[in-house]
Amino acid sequence: MMEFVNLTEAEYRSFWEQYPNRTFLNSPESAALKKKENWKTEFVGVKENGSILCAALISSIPVMKVYRYFYVQRGFLIDYSDRELLKFFTDELVKYTKNQKGLYILADPYVLYKERDINGELVEGGFDNSYVIENMEACGFEHQPFIRSYDGGEVKWMFSLYLDGKDEKTLLKEMHQQTRWSVNRTRKEGVQVRELADDEMDIFYTMMTETAVRRHFETRDRNFFKLQKEMYGDHVKVVAAYLDVSDYLNKLAQEKDRLDKEMTEIDAKLAEVAKSKKFLKRQRVAQEALDLNAKKTKEAQELMDKYGEIVYMASAVFTIYDNEVVYLFSATHDQFRKYYAPYAIQWYMIRYALEHHIPRYNFYGISGNFSEDADDYGVYMFKKGFNGVVEQLVGDFIYPLRKGAYSMYKSLKK
Repeated sequence: MMEFVNLTEAEYRSFWEQYPNRTFLNSPESAALKKKENWKTEFVGVKENGSILCAALISSIPVMKVYRYFYVQRGFLIDYSDRELLKFFTDELVKYTKNQKGLYILADPYVLYKERDINGELVEGGFDNSYVIENMEACGFEHQPFIRSYDGGEVKWMFSLYLDGKDEKTLLKEMHQQTRWSVNRTRKEGVQVRELADDEMDIFYTMMTETAVRRHFETRDRNFFKLQKEMYGDHVKVVAAYLDVSDYLNKLAQEKDRLDKEMTEIDAKLAEVAKSKKFLKRQRVAQEALDLNAKKTKEAQELMDKYGEIVYMASAVFTIYDNEVVYLFSATHDQFRKYYAPYAIQWYMIRYALEHHIPRYNFYGISGNFSEDADDYGVYMFKKGFNGVVEQLVGDFIYPLRKGAYSMYKSLKK
């Protein structure tokens, strides 16, 4: 017989780790973070003969002074096609939350809706998980209208790159030509990437603040990012792209020595055969390389004089679990955009995912608006350049626990 139960964190973690649609937002670490942010968190589920059939992380906070809002972050860990189990779990969850003066439940399952391609177009004959909506509605949930926007809670649209069966060579080949050029450019320019230690978070935060001012958006405060790192631990990686100017100048000096030697050899050949087209062409190419080397050396010396030996250019925050890497936040110093540092970060983390056999590299949020007039069109094109697919989640579901009070609450929110 099925039984609705409270689960221990260990029980929940064990079930979560084998659930295919798990994500960092319904992880036990996320529960710990919610608790730090003053939410009440609980793990609940259904057992039958001692075995867990489904589970959920539920978080709640007070609303309208006397009620509580319950959030099932990224939905139930359940087989949504099992109507009997879904109905039993929903009914019991409704009773449980009502007893705690619940006003309404919000769930936003981490389940894809319909298969889409790199351009956001529906794939003919692709997967279709509309049944999730039908079954949730049959249990009393109200499906919220689909939106193409960043507004309204957690990410609704994503862009993901699947890595199974691929290697670095294949991934580079499949990138858009401009993206591949940008990745290769970062290597030629000497841009490096490394993980930031906990006491180096200000490198990211300073950059994030500057980016927010430049792009006219509000960023989270320093404590938010500190808490993310603290609660997710090794599952959060903060990386920075930088130029080691001393090292770069040394490499430029070595390159100049090689080019000078090559030019001396070419001049010697031209002294023997003055009008040789072959060596005249080589001389022109070598001189262009020397001119470029001189230009880069001058710019690098100016960087050194102005910013010091280490120049940080871009930074980003990722969550890492064994099923996916998720690209969450990014920041740049705009004055260094010619070095294409964000491309260095993405390529570094893609190779990290490959090395650790993580099958999905999730570039995460996009608005779902693919018009060139969209505010985030540049963000979408940046992510699209790495190849991959657009993904749309099944959306948000609300279960009003007290319909009259919930209607009043919605009116007040408006």
